[in-house]
Amino acid sequence: MIDLHNDALLVLPKNKLLPYLRKAKNMGVSEIWLSVWTTELKNPLTIIAKKKAILDEIANDPRYPLCRLHIEDAWFLTPENIDKLIALNPHSVGLTWNQNNKLAGGAHDNGKITPWGYQVIRRLETANIQIDTAHLNRRSFWQFTRVTTRSLVCTHTALASVHRHPRNLSNRQIRAIIKSNGLIGLALVPKFLTKNTISCDIHDLFKHISYFNYHFSNAKLYWGTDFYGTEQLPKNINQYADLNNLLNLRVIGKSVLRKPIFAYQLGKPTAPRRLLITAGMHAREWIGSLALQKWIQNRPRIPNDLCITAVICSNPDGVNLATGNLKTLSKKRQKFLIRTNHGSRDFNLWKANIRGVDLNVNFDAGWGQGRSNLTIMAPANYIGPEPHSEPENRTLLHLIHQFHPTVSIAIHTKGNLIYYSRLADKLQAEHLARLTNFQAELSTGSYGGLTDYLAMRCNIPAFTIELGDDNLPHPIGQEHLPDIMPSLNIILDYFLTGE
Repeated sequence: MIDLHNDALLVLPKNKLLPYLRKAKNMGVSEIWLSVWTTELKNPLTIIAKKKAILDEIANDPRYPLCRLHIEDAWFLTPENIDKLIALNPHSVGLTWNQNNKLAGGAHDNGKITPWGYQVIRRLETANIQIDTAHLNRRSFWQFTRVTTRSLVCTHTALASVHRHPRNLSNRQIRAIIKSNGLIGLALVPKFLTKNTISCDIHDLFKHISYFNYHFSNAKLYWGTDFYGTEQLPKNINQYADLNNLLNLRVIGKSVLRKPIFAYQLGKPTAPRRLLITAGMHAREWIGSLALQKWIQNRPRIPNDLCITAVICSNPDGVNLATGNLKTLSKKRQKFLIRTNHGSRDFNLWKANIRGVDLNVNFDAGWGQGRSNLTIMAPANYIGPEPHSEPENRTLLHLIHQFHPTVSIAIHTKGNLIYYSRLADKLQAEHLARLTNFQAELSTGSYGGLTDYLAMRCNIPAFTIELGDDNLPHPIGQEHLPDIMPSLNIILDYFLTGE
């Protein structure tokens, strides 16, 4: 993991900074650009020299990530002191902060690069110091692109096409940075990510990540966290461990209500072993999505011979309904759902998608032959008007035909069971059962499921994992996540190592 913008160097005293950096290294951070924000400093060069000395002390210590010195806002530079800054050899420098200064126009202002600003750019680039465009307004950004001799860098920002903000990059700017082989860091600043900053959470991050990965798939997005530089962070994002693998998120399709269906793509696409993991197919079993997300965040290293595609929530509309968000839907849809739910407004036990189709009986593998199958819309078990009638299932089919998995795990709850659909998979299922104290069972009463499809149509080992003891309440709440994580860790780690 690389972080292009972190303010810990300025904010933390040395006795707290060094443990923080060692912890970051242990969380998988290989490189951090540590910023000294000078806008409110009276003697910037003195502070910069002191902070540079700390970084020099740990420069060759393997306990720390590679730490690069970044200067945020070069307002203080004059012809008399610029050589002093160059002698300190910072890795990168931002010409402005949010307002205009004597060098360039800030993001919240309308100025342009000044004659002195052009001289500073030439002097710094001649000294092999990178200019950061993060706080430049559009006018100054494009002026800079016409004179720079280096790749473009924007250390901490977000995407204007997802949320308009003066600090966010337009698609045209992103294309320019990519064309120059430059770097873009995604910031964790709520006001960059969403209009409603109070409720900003990981899903707002997903919107920016997925947009970038979809529209700029030939490029790589980095973090520019702004840790210690922003007063507010997205909910449940507090440290580097919370960010593991998030940049590998992709949108693979849309639900009935056009909600994105996300998947992580981890490891080398050409790897011989390809593991497909799905969760959240049954709405009330949303705890499986949280469990899978937690496993991914805690498993940053993927073996070279393995590629993983993990679909976090296959049924986002249904999960939204089952977790109490009926009122977010149109009045017409609310009436339909209440009628389908036998007149009840309580959707805690709802399994289907938003059209009352049970996605796990809608696949063309013994479709309609299950003992519990229904041919009318219902909270569970309705097979749909035809196989693969639902966009969620067609998304998974498209993924399967692109990814070509060699093995599949479908996460469900509950019962501490491992279901398999082929006799050829019995020994492996029983081995997993012994590792977890689960029961292994051949699936004979339910058809049309994803595991059935992968086993019967794709002829690969496929298993449905029912996490959680039968004594746990249904639906299993977030407070029981610690109860089900150990078993999931054992099962997925088994496929991770191939042993």
